Amino acid sequence: MDHTGKKDKYRKDSDNKKIIELEKEVALGLWIQVIGQIIELKGLTELLNIENDIDSIGERQILTGVWIKTIGQLLEAVSVSSQIGEEDIIKLLQEQKVAITGDFLVSIGSAYEVFGGIRTLKEEEVDQISRIIP
Repeated sequence: MDHTGKKDKYRKDSDNKKIIELEKEVALGLWIQVIGQIIELKGLTELLNIENDIDSIGERQILTGVWIKTIGQLLEAVSVSSQIGEEDIIKLLQEQKVAITGDFLVSIGSAYEVFGGIRTLKEEEVDQISRIIP
């Protein structure tokens, strides 16, 4: 009797279950990041409103960057969740493209946030100097 075929099938089933478990873990991590992004977005929006610093281009740029990152993170989380257990290769590739687009948006948002931070720092340095010099 040849039992190797049964062992291979069992191993594949076991591996597939483990893969799905790990995919779900990755998706959970992405959703946790989405929640963190939303919390950050809410906090920054409220801070900007309370400070009434609408003239600060840098701070608005930071907020815009966080919005872009949040949208990208959300796209990636939805896409990765949709990929779990997907067997249709066309749908899988489409979802992977959406996940890559989400990653791209997160990167663009981060870059935009960095430039906003640099601009805010420069704005604050100018304000410091103008207060010292009459």
